[in-house]
Amino acid sequence: MAINQDVIPLSYKFHSLPNLYKGSTETNINLEIYEYGPDALEVKLINTNYKMQWKALKKQFLYLILCFSAYLTNFLLKPNQLTYIDAIFIIWLVPLLWRLNRLVEYEKFIFCYDFGLHLQIQKCMGQKNRFVAACNIHDIVINEVLEDLDFRYLLILRTKGRLFLNKPIIPIFT
Repeated sequence: MAINQDVIPLSYKFHSLPNLYKGSTETNINLEIYEYGPDALEVKLINTNYKMQWKALKKQFLYLILCFSAYLTNFLLKPNQLTYIDAIFIIWLVPLLWRLNRLVEYEKFIFCYDFGLHLQIQKCMGQKNRFVAACNIHDIVINEVLEDLDFRYLLILRTKGRLFLNKPIIPIFT
């Protein structure tokens, strides 16, 4: 469903928890709500620091590739096994891949009362889509969780029917 030009979104700005703990005064999450009618709604959560975070990750991968190519050149000239350097590259690569997998540009869901719920997560490595038919939706709930002496609010979808057997709870905006 494309965003209709006639619909004016409600827009809110928030701090993410890591950003709040850093003491930053800038908000880094935008929440946009589009109401298309009495039974259709689109909610979009946007990471405003995405371009900066993506650029920093690309820079770190470039450093890793440069260091690894220098290591390979040295290894080809003097073929002695340096396993501790291999371990250093693996220790360097694993957190980079973890951050690359966790970097989200935006998350959105479109809810139509008669049709169902479409969830979409746009990450730097691609897009993930999920559709839940209206007949499988039991409830959409905001849960309040106490984690690390902080309150977190989780938006979850409770399912029913056959989907309940496989996935009883689907988190939205992870």
